[in-house]
Amino acid sequence: MRDGRQSPTEAVNPCTTGIDRAGPAEIVRLIQAEDRRVPDAVEAEAASIAALVEEVADRLASGGRLVYVGAGTSGRLGVLDAAECPPTFGTEPGLVLGLIAGGREALWRSREGAEDDESAGRQDVRAAGIGPADFVLGIATSGTTPYVRAALEEADAAGAGTGFLSCTPPPEAMRRVADHLVTPIVGPEVVAGSTRMKAGTATKLVLNTLSTGVMVRLGKVYGNLMVDLRAGSRKLVRRALGILEAVCGLTGDAARSLLVRAGGSVKTAIAMHELGVERAVAERVLDACGGHLSRVVERFSGAEHVPYYACYSDDLGGREAEVLAGRLAAGPERVRAACEAWAAATGPGRTTGRWTPAQHVAHLVQSEREAYRPRIEALIASATETETEDPSLDFPDWPPDPEPPGGDRSIAELLLVFAGERARTVRALEGAPIAAWLARGTVDGEPVALHQLVRAVAQHDAAHAERIRERLHPDLLE
Repeated sequence: MRDGRQSPTEAVNPCTTGIDRAGPAEIVRLIQAEDRRVPDAVEAEAASIAALVEEVADRLASGGRLVYVGAGTSGRLGVLDAAECPPTFGTEPGLVLGLIAGGREALWRSREGAEDDESAGRQDVRAAGIGPADFVLGIATSGTTPYVRAALEEADAAGAGTGFLSCTPPPEAMRRVADHLVTPIVGPEVVAGSTRMKAGTATKLVLNTLSTGVMVRLGKVYGNLMVDLRAGSRKLVRRALGILEAVCGLTGDAARSLLVRAGGSVKTAIAMHELGVERAVAERVLDACGGHLSRVVERFSGAEHVPYYACYSDDLGGREAEVLAGRLAAGPERVRAACEAWAAATGPGRTTGRWTPAQHVAHLVQSEREAYRPRIEALIASATETETEDPSLDFPDWPPDPEPPGGDRSIAELLLVFAGERARTVRALEGAPIAAWLARGTVDGEPVALHQLVRAVAQHDAAHAERIRERLHPDLLE
């Protein structure tokens, strides 16, 4: 270690000093004997990993990100875990992010010396826009790496939550900068210093547990099924149909038809089936329940009426107002990213929608001007003008299957207009007291509070971004 002590992972393992003279069977036996030590070392850190899961889940639920930072094997494992979250749990790209010393090239070609570049660690954190909502986990199996230490110091200075994963007791400098420590002590490697082995295995186990635990807490599974997957390949189509058959009791064409109507989302399809509603209502209720399908089923299954807008909790706890305002502000960027993904999409996938991206954005502009902002402003006014009764917030009668709005302007122009309209709405919410967030009106004859309406607007953004981005495999459509 750089403070003068030898890292346990660099020590000579007395059990394998003769491995250079061993035959194949003995080599395998020696390696497997050492590998059996890894699960026990990881199990000893169960409480620390659980605390990490809790904080990271809370931060992601509040709009933050999980960012892994590492060098060499540690960095590659972090990038791998981040890359596997979107296909496994349906997360948006960037929700879990991996930073590696030396950049993308270091993923497939070792760049010795990159781990010593402190300035790069700081710069990479700044370039990622790390802020108070995020959590940064530094990974350095041998104790400390200058790139990782500098990155954690930069993240800490930016107000982010910080953690450190190491297979050796970390030095005091790392203890000071990390809010959480996870240290599975695996001992000397089979080949001294080859931390891609036991230390790498321990790191993979911890990261698997962390990301899976966080996604479970965020409602990405139902029972133990990966219901947040999207059927974007033949394999995933088969898996999705199998889940629908198991959960909903559907087979063949019925399961396939439901999945198509749900846009390829297994979770949405199950909610549609269990509640007897169409996709838009299912998506909105899922959002209201924090994405937890079990909560949706427990609360609304068998209900005679599932309200489209006023199905949210009456509570406004913690930082919810701040988080909702942040979701609202982020809407235009989310839609812009979806438009870029649509433009760049290649391969056999096909969209199921009838609107062009420009028509989606034009609809969002129209909704902001004519429906959402006037109602939001009226609710804020009702909280500050005591003589004003609860305002009537009945939306204009949108036809059940509306014609696409005019999308004759370019996407770039429409996105700018949408960003401007949304900025006005966000400004209207700035400084609004809690009383305003709890002020009530009526929407489609249903009572609804401001915070519920704001959530509905944020979910409306997400739904249209998903429609723009959505691509289903042809097998699903046949």
